[in-house]
Amino acid sequence: MITLTAKHFQSLTKRDSGFEFPKYSKPVLNIATQNSKATQAKTVGSMKELFTEFLNTPMEHGHSVEAWQDFYYAKGGQAKIAQATDKLWDMLEKMPLDTSVITKEVANAYITDLVINKTHYGMSGEYHSVLAVAKYFELEHRWSTAEEESQGIDAWIGNYPVQVKPADSVKMHHVRNHADTEKTLVITYESKKDRCFIHNPEFITEAA
Repeated sequence: MITLTAKHFQSLTKRDSGFEFPKYSKPVLNIATQNSKATQAKTVGSMKELFTEFLNTPMEHGHSVEAWQDFYYAKGGQAKIAQATDKLWDMLEKMPLDTSVITKEVANAYITDLVINKTHYGMSGEYHSVLAVAKYFELEHRWSTAEEESQGIDAWIGNYPVQVKPADSVKMHHVRNHADTEKTLVITYESKKDRCFIHNPEFITEAA
């Protein structure tokens, strides 16, 4: 078994918000978001439930952060982000801040980054692990079709079918997670630790 650690995930899956936050503003925004409870499930939705639904929904271009954004917005996400921004802004206006620097636009960018980029990175262990393993073997990858998914194939790395599962579900011996290491490359992951495990690396017999 091969363990890929955090260094294999660096500069791989995180998307920058593309917004230039004022210097030192993020710690303030973080505290204000916590105090305002702007990102509670009743406002932005249950990220766990929504993201699980997203991962279980076949997407034309895989489960990238862009696909997650499209999925979330299709679920009314833009209105939810606007509501969360209002809550955060109300809190910021109560704080002794220069609101000409930390503006409502800044608040909106911060909430959007949390809900879209940070949520995707934090929850999409399967997506990140496939990218990390493909990079490790220096092979191309693609996500499976709906028909392939019904056959227990989550992705392809090179010409090799792949099954990817959360490490804890395997440890719990869920029957559906008993992947066949003779027929697929088997990967398990621990999202919070930026770590994944290649259970049968000998399955890959050649590199690109």
